[in-house]
Amino acid sequence: MNVPIRLLAALCLAPVLAAPALAQGSDSQQSASQPWMKFEKELGLQTTYSVDMAMNVMGMNMNSRTVRDGGKTRTEMTMPFMNLKMVALEIPENGRPVSYSLFPEKKKYVLNESGDGGGASAAMPQIEELGTETYDGEACVKRRMTMVQDGIRSDMVMLFSPKQKNMPVKMTLTANAPMGPGQPAMPIQSVILFKNYDFSAPDAALFAIPADYVQATSMQEIVMESMPDMGALMQQMRQMQPAE
Repeated sequence: MNVPIRLLAALCLAPVLAAPALAQGSDSQQSASQPWMKFEKELGLQTTYSVDMAMNVMGMNMNSRTVRDGGKTRTEMTMPFMNLKMVALEIPENGRPVSYSLFPEKKKYVLNESGDGGGASAAMPQIEELGTETYDGEACVKRRMTMVQDGIRSDMVMLFSPKQKNMPVKMTLTANAPMGPGQPAMPIQSVILFKNYDFSAPDAALFAIPADYVQATSMQEIVMESMPDMGALMQQMRQMQPAE
């Protein structure tokens, strides 16, 4: 069971690195957003906006939407394979960020465990200026960001649009995600397009857990409830793993 769950989390890594969204089912959800926050500060990016993301992750097309309001983040997506809608929230509580995974169709949510806050989370990402590149008829600033987070090394080449308040419009991501003890790392390659920016202040209700939701014991509970054919899912995931 561990390999499919880890692989599912790896497939969701792209939106995690593309925006301050959170790795579904990962025990390091809170620390996952910290490198992006450092990018924001270092590059002077906007912190209040909404944006759609069109992703091609390892040959699969995925879509998500991220809404940010300062220290609050909401990301909406459909989890691969299970066709399950999920909302990832990171909101400040008692002076620290706390992350949740919400499942609207089930009216359930999971409180995600915090990372250890150790060295990997505190490491400053490396930023390299690469000049400009024309994208969609516009000369965009091109940068490479490299970081190692919770054992995952990722390289992101991003284009930033002056027309969109110098926010990213395209990202090419390569990363190697560890699958577990004794398992080979899973290479992840994806292209992410950022569309439909809106820089107006979002509705505060987007960052609250609805009153009629109940707390699930774990992400595994949600996954098991949502898998009509576990054997078929495992077969699909294993086919995507690199050959030894």
